[in-house]
Amino acid sequence: MNYKKFNAGCQALIALAMAFGVTQTNAQEELWVLSETPPALGMVSMSTFEYEELVAFEDAGYATDLEIRGDEAIVVLENRVVKVDLVSGQFMAETELIGAQEATLLDDGTVVVTRGGLDDAWQPLDLSSYLVWLDGDDLSMDGELLPGEGPTFPSQEVALVEGKVYVAVNNGWNYTEEVGRLGCWDPAEGTYTEVDMGEGAENPVAIHALDGEIFTVNNGDWTGTSVSRMALADLASVETLALDGVSVGCNASALVDTKLAVQISGENGLRVLDTPTMQWEEGVMLNEDAPAAYSLAIHPQYGWTCAGVTDYVTFGNVEIRTDQGELLATVSVGISPGTLVWRADVASSVVEGTVTNVSPSLAGSWDVLGKASNQPLPGMPAVRLERAVDGSIRKVLQVGQ
Repeated sequence: MNYKKFNAGCQALIALAMAFGVTQTNAQEELWVLSETPPALGMVSMSTFEYEELVAFEDAGYATDLEIRGDEAIVVLENRVVKVDLVSGQFMAETELIGAQEATLLDDGTVVVTRGGLDDAWQPLDLSSYLVWLDGDDLSMDGELLPGEGPTFPSQEVALVEGKVYVAVNNGWNYTEEVGRLGCWDPAEGTYTEVDMGEGAENPVAIHALDGEIFTVNNGDWTGTSVSRMALADLASVETLALDGVSVGCNASALVDTKLAVQISGENGLRVLDTPTMQWEEGVMLNEDAPAAYSLAIHPQYGWTCAGVTDYVTFGNVEIRTDQGELLATVSVGISPGTLVWRADVASSVVEGTVTNVSPSLAGSWDVLGKASNQPLPGMPAVRLERAVDGSIRKVLQVGQ
C-alpha cells in the first residue's frame, strides 16, 4: 500500500477534526529512532510512515541510548550525554561523561547513566564508578556510586521500575570475565543492593519488568543465551532458563503482553518465551518471515512490532507490523537504528459534532490516514468522520483500537 497518496486527505481530515475541537490526549503516534553510526536522531510519523531526521551528531563516533520525556530527549553518545529539544532539534544541555552507556530518567527528571566501555587500545576503561546521575536541567554531575557502594563492575542496561533503578552489571567489555549480577538502587532511601544471578546468567544485556517481576536477557560468552526471572520483592530468588548454542547478538528483545520476544542471531523472526511458565514456545515465532532485528520496540497500546534492520554499512530500515504480523511499512532511516522509542503525542477522544459546507472530496468515511474506507488500518488509532445524507460531517470518533 502506498500511504503517501493519502497525505492530502489526511491533512484535510485533521484540519476538520480541529474545527470540531477534538481533544488531543495521550497517544502513541511518533516512533523516534536513534541511529548508532553515524549517530543521528529522527522520527517516523505514524500518519505517513515517513522518516525525518531531526539532528545529526557529527562530532560523535557513535550513539548508545535514547530516553524521551515530553518534548525533550536524552541522547547518550560516545563519552557524552546530550539533551535535545524534540521540536527545534536544538541542544538544551550537554556534558562529557567517559564511558557513558545507557540511561534512565527518574520522576524528577534526574538522568541516571551506567558506565563501561573500551579505550583506544581496546582495553576496558579505567573508571572510578559505574553508575552516576546528572541534573535533569543542565546535565551537571549530581552524584555517583563508587564500586564499594554501587555496581561492582562496568554496567550497561538500566531501568526504572516502581521508583527504583535496576542495573545490569555484566563486565561485558572484559571478554571471558563477564559476570551476571543485578543491582538495585533506591534513590529515595539512598540504598544499593546487588545480587549474583548465578551460573548461566552471565552478561545480562537487557532488563524487562512485568507484574512484579524482573526478567533479564543474558548473552553469556556469546555462545549461549539465557533468561533469568526474579521477583521485585526477592531478587535473591533467581530462576534461569538456558538456550544453548545460540546468541542474542545485538540484544533485541521486548515484552509482548506476557510474552518475551527475543531475536536470535542469524534467525528470521523472533523466538517467544512464555513468562508465566518460563518455557520457550515450541515452533512459535513472532513475525517469522521478518529479517533479524537489530533493535525492537512494541507499541504499548496497539501491539505493533517495530524492528530496526541494518547491514551496518549501507542501509537502515524500520519495519512496522501489526500485532498479527502484517507488514504495514518499511521505512528507510539512518544506518544502524539501535534504539527505538515511542513518544506520546496526539490522538482523538470520542467527539460528536456537526459541520456543514464541507468539500465533496470528504464524502464517505475516512480514517486518520485520509483513507476512504469503512475498515480502519489494523491496530491504527484513527480519527473517523462520517458524512451524513444531507452532506454534513456529523461525527468524529476514535476507532481502530
